[in-house]
Amino acid sequence: MSEKYTMSLSLNVLNHLGINLYSNIPAVLSEIVANSWDADANQVDITIDKDKIIIEDNGCGMDIYDINNKFLYVGHRKREESLESPKYKRRYMGRKGIGKLSMFSIAQEIDVISRKQKKNGEFEINGFRMDSKKIEAAIRDDNSNMSKSYNPEPIDTTENELNETGTKIILKKLKKNTSTLTETYIKKRVARRFGIIGDEFNFTVRVNGETVTIQDRGYFNKLAYIWYFGEESKKYSDYCNNAVHIESLENIVSCGAKNYRISGWIGSVNSSGDLKEGDDNLNKIIILVRGKLGQEDILGEYSEGGLYSKYLIGEINADFFDDDDMDDMATSNRQEYRHDDERFTALRDFVYNQLKYIEGKWTELRNKTGEQKAVELLPVIDTWICGLKGDDKQYARKMFGKVNQIIADDDKKREILKYSILAFEKFKYTRHLSAIDSIDAKNFEIFKDVFTGLDEIEATLYYQIIKERMEVVKKFQNITEENALEKVVQEHLFNHLWLLDPSWERVENTEYMETIVEKALQHEIDSLTLEEKNARLDLGYRQSAGKHIVIELKRADRIIKTDEVVKQVKKYHDALQKALYELNYKNSAFEILFVVGRPIDNNDSLDNRTIVDNIIKPLNARIVYYQELIQNAFKAYSEYIAANRQAQPLIEIFDKLEQE
Repeated sequence: MSEKYTMSLSLNVLNHLGINLYSNIPAVLSEIVANSWDADANQVDITIDKDKIIIEDNGCGMDIYDINNKFLYVGHRKREESLESPKYKRRYMGRKGIGKLSMFSIAQEIDVISRKQKKNGEFEINGFRMDSKKIEAAIRDDNSNMSKSYNPEPIDTTENELNETGTKIILKKLKKNTSTLTETYIKKRVARRFGIIGDEFNFTVRVNGETVTIQDRGYFNKLAYIWYFGEESKKYSDYCNNAVHIESLENIVSCGAKNYRISGWIGSVNSSGDLKEGDDNLNKIIILVRGKLGQEDILGEYSEGGLYSKYLIGEINADFFDDDDMDDMATSNRQEYRHDDERFTALRDFVYNQLKYIEGKWTELRNKTGEQKAVELLPVIDTWICGLKGDDKQYARKMFGKVNQIIADDDKKREILKYSILAFEKFKYTRHLSAIDSIDAKNFEIFKDVFTGLDEIEATLYYQIIKERMEVVKKFQNITEENALEKVVQEHLFNHLWLLDPSWERVENTEYMETIVEKALQHEIDSLTLEEKNARLDLGYRQSAGKHIVIELKRADRIIKTDEVVKQVKKYHDALQKALYELNYKNSAFEILFVVGRPIDNNDSLDNRTIVDNIIKPLNARIVYYQELIQNAFKAYSEYIAANRQAQPLIEIFDKLEQE
C-alpha cells in the first residue's frame, strides 16, 4: 500500500468537537448521565460540592481496554459494535463519541475511576486524571498539524475505590460557580432533560441524595389543559392535578412512505406569567430523542401570532430522529437537528396541524373558563348571563374569555368585568340600531324591542352617573363646619352646575361669553359698597342647556339683607340683559342665583322667604342656601334612583357589581 498521502487529525479539532461546546452545568451533567444509561447503570448519584462535582454510577464499568479504546478514543462509535446495551438491552443514547468532551467546558481537571468485573470473575479498577491545560499545551505544541496523542496521568484509586462495578467522575477546578447550584435547581434541570428517569425505566438519578422524579420538572401542576399523543402518553395527564381539560391526540407522523409513532404532550397554563422562571422561559415545546433532550424548542419554528401560543409548553418524544438505519440528523453542537432533514420537516408539519386544532379548542376552553371565573369573582354575572338572548350569550362568553386571557390579577379582572358588562350592553343595542335599515313594514314590531332595550341601557347609564353624583353629595352632607363647606362649594359649584339644578348637565364652551358678561357686570360690581363686596366670595357666569346663568356665592357666615339682595339682583339683571341684547341674544333665558349660608335678614321664617322670593322672582332670580343645595340635590337624585330601581333589571345587577 502506498504511503505517499497521509490524512491526520489535529488535537485542535477537540476545541470544536466538545471542549468549548457546552455553556451550562446541567447540559454537561446530562451528557455524563446519558453515558451511565448506556453503561447499564440503574442508579446515578450526583454530588455538588463547593469546589467539585462528583457523578457516580453502578454501571458495567471500564477496564483498561475500554478506557483506551472507547472512553479516551474521541469519536468512538459504539453503535458499530452493538445497537443496544448488553444487560438491559437499552438503545444507546450516544452516537458520535464526543459528548464526554463537554466535561472540559466546566472543569479544568477531571478524575475518572472505574471498576469492571472481568469474564473470570475478578474485578479490575483503573483511575486517571485529565487536565485541560495540558491538553491545550499539547495542541499549541502541535506545530506540524499532525495527529498527536495525549496521555492522562494515572491516579491512586485507593481513596476512591468503588465497592461495585461502575464509574466515578470527579470534576475539579471548576470554571463555573456552584454556589447557586441547589439540589432543587439541578434536580429540575436533569428531570427536564430526560424522559427515562424513574422506576418505569429502572433508572434512578439522585442529587445530593435526593431522588429526581418527573414531578421535579415543576410545570405539570401549572397546566390547565393538556393534550397527549397516544394512549401511552396518558400517564403525563396523571401528574396534572389542576388540569380541567385532558384530551388525546393522534400520534402517527407520516414521512414519505413511512409512518412514525411519537409520544408526549402539549399543555397550556392559566397565565403566561406561569411560564416565567427568573431568566428562564418555559414557553417552548422540547424534543426528546431516546429519552434525552435533543432540541430545546420546536414551537419557535412557527410564526404563531395567536395569543394562545404564549401559554403553551410541551414535550415530544421523537425517537425516529435517531434511527440507526438512517443518517445522523443532529447538528454539530448536538443540541438541535438539521431542519432540512425530511424527518424534521415531517414532525414540524405534524405539530403545526396539532397546534391549529389546539388553538381552536384553547379559545373555546378559555371562553368557558372565563365565564366560570367571572361568575366566581362576581356571582351576579350569572344573573346577567341568564338574561341574555340568542347569540348575545356566545358573544358574552367570548368577552369573558378575552378578559380571562389578558388580565391575570383577580382584583383588576373584577374591575374590568364590571366595565365590560356595561360596554357590552351599550354595544348590544348599538348593533340592534344598525340593523334597523333591514326592517320592513312586515316586522315593524322589532322596533319595539330595539327601543325598549335602548331605554333600558340609557336608564342604566344615567343611573350610574347619578349614583356617582350621590356619592359626591353624601360627602357634602357630612360637612357641617361652615368654612369647610364654603371652600368645597366654591371649588366645585361653578363647574358642576348639577348641584344647583339636575337639568344643568354640562357647562357649555362659553369662554367668550364669560369675558363679555363679566365685563358688563364689572361696572355694577365696582359700584357695590365695601360691605357688599366683603360679603361676596365669588361671582361667575355659566351657560348650560341654552340658559345664561349668573351665580353669586356669598360667604357662609355673612347675613344678607333683603334690600341688599334686591339692589344687587337689579344691577345684575340690567347688566346681563344689556350684554345679551348687544350680542343679539334678545330673547334668551337667563337666571341669577344667590347662594348663601345664612337666612336673609337672619330670618328663616316662611313668610320672610316668600316675600324675598316674590320680590326677586320677576327679575329671574332666586336664593339657594348651602345646606338646601346639598339636600335638594340628594333628594332629586335619590327619587330618580328609587323610581327606576324596580323598573330597570340592569340596575340591580350593577348595584350588586358595585357591592362585590
